[in-house]
Amino acid sequence: MGKVNKVLLIILISLITLFLLCVLGLRLYFRMPVRSFYKVSNKEFVIPETHKGFVAQGLTYSENDKNFYMTGYMKDNSASPIYIINKDSKKLIKKVLISNPDGSAFTGHCGGFTIYHNKIYLAGGEDCCLYVIDKNNIDKAENASFIAYEDIISLKTENDYISVAFVNTYDDLLIAGEFYREPQYPTLQRHEITCADGKNKAFALAFKLDGNKAIPEKVYSIPGNVQGMEITQDKIYLSTSWGTSISHIYIYDSSKVKSNSNYNVLGTEIPLYILDSTNLANDIKTPPMSEEIVLIDGKLYQANESASNKYVFGKFTGGKYLYSSSF
Repeated sequence: MGKVNKVLLIILISLITLFLLCVLGLRLYFRMPVRSFYKVSNKEFVIPETHKGFVAQGLTYSENDKNFYMTGYMKDNSASPIYIINKDSKKLIKKVLISNPDGSAFTGHCGGFTIYHNKIYLAGGEDCCLYVIDKNNIDKAENASFIAYEDIISLKTENDYISVAFVNTYDDLLIAGEFYREPQYPTLQRHEITCADGKNKAFALAFKLDGNKAIPEKVYSIPGNVQGMEITQDKIYLSTSWGTSISHIYIYDSSKVKSNSNYNVLGTEIPLYILDSTNLANDIKTPPMSEEIVLIDGKLYQANESASNKYVFGKFTGGKYLYSSSF
């Protein structure tokens, strides 16, 4: 081997070694602070097409079909997809692409969605609404075909609004929550509620539907950075994250979440429930960039956006998987 070739080989080996050391350091940096999370968690399936620009956001589950539904947005601003993944086989069944009623591509953030009475309700973000899609149309659609949303549920009045970041259901109510973080994501000042920890500045509104009109029933005052919410008879779960900081699953004791007053939301006086340290039962650290969550048979499943081509680092730290956890 010539001298030049030997030098090039040494450089190549050095670069490969440096790369592997960087990957190892990256894994240790992001995984060690949440090692207790991995001890109680299992990999369920690879989040679809993160290598093709998909940025995972929303997660819901159909008990009837035993299928997960995932949504989010595309890094290149192309049509936002919905992926259907079977829970048992862990295989991707298909994806559909969301369109506007006029046929143009829908490119919304799709922060979260849920299934309610065989309709899919998709978070409308700063449009302060839910987009409604017929679940049957999605289930019958061909792979990679377009499905339009068919209706809009407005969560805005002249003096109030909910900028919808996540969606869930409980007790036959839809729940739409907002994401607060200053200065990037402010909320209305009237959503600021004094609590044991200072001030909560975001709402999660529970409401019924009368046709396409939201009828407020109750409201939860929640902390900042909330990406997802799940409610059971005993517990309330909040998924919170921001950037590359450690994410958290806050678990609240439902028996201690009481309403002591009413509050006017979207023009209706409804019971106010405050989530703070007085009813917090557990704070679990989870990997950075946790998104929406869903609870199935006592296990908490959570989406994560860190392995997308937008953020990349999750490709080396386990962020490409959807995990289930037994907390």
